[in-house]
Amino acid sequence: MKEIRLCDDTDVSRVFDLCVNNSLGIEIQGFYNPNLIDTEETEKLISYYKNVLANFQGGKSLHAPFWDLNLGTKNPMIKEATMKTFNYAYKVAKELGCTEIVVHNGFVPNTSFYQGWVKNATEFWQEFFADKDDSIIMMIENQCEEDSEVLKMEIDSVNDPRLKVCLDIGHANANSNMSVENWIITLGDRIGYLHLHNNHGKQGGRPSYMNDEHLGLDDGTIDVAEVFSLLEEYCPNAIWNVECKLDYIEKSVEILKSMGYINKQSKRSKI
Repeated sequence: MKEIRLCDDTDVSRVFDLCVNNSLGIEIQGFYNPNLIDTEETEKLISYYKNVLANFQGGKSLHAPFWDLNLGTKNPMIKEATMKTFNYAYKVAKELGCTEIVVHNGFVPNTSFYQGWVKNATEFWQEFFADKDDSIIMMIENQCEEDSEVLKMEIDSVNDPRLKVCLDIGHANANSNMSVENWIITLGDRIGYLHLHNNHGKQGGRPSYMNDEHLGLDDGTIDVAEVFSLLEEYCPNAIWNVECKLDYIEKSVEILKSMGYINKQSKRSKI
């Protein structure tokens, strides 16, 4: 992996010391709420994060708002809202010195043909990138996708180094019909970013929205040792982010230490 970071789950104070003490970066999730757009609260929150992270030496990324957006929509009003949201996230990321932004596709399985949806998404990205520099990479996170094909087609169609995949292994395990291992193998180095957490998948006959548990790395049906090995093989330059609930994050950091990954990335960051 290129680097390990911790997602702050909107509470940077809970993870700040853990990041600093272990030479880890951070994913800022405090701006996920679209109700902050065009409000004074955004400026207040930017000031807060700037103050907290003033001397922070680790890498920084931002999670964009994601509710009800759709990159490949045919509806011009939804496209406009999606573009406005992404531009908002880009502005915030610039202010905070982030080098990656995590976004969601908004693709809903069984509602669109892949080819038509990807064509629309490609046009969206071409428009979005037209006035952007190369200082920030956009990372598309899987959420409801049943397999990796839409993301694979989208990345290949856009064909821009500023666009990569954020593979959320928990979402893949909970929502898709493809194993996490096959997501990694089929996407390969299109993956530039990871969300790491565990869950129990579709076991127990629960409603699907309850499957995304965001548990610690050792609590679920994902074989994280196998997954990590495949990540090192197929996308060795990807950034890893631990995105479990904050109650499990310290233990997950200890697991990564025990497996040698945190020491490995710390040495790389000093080279």
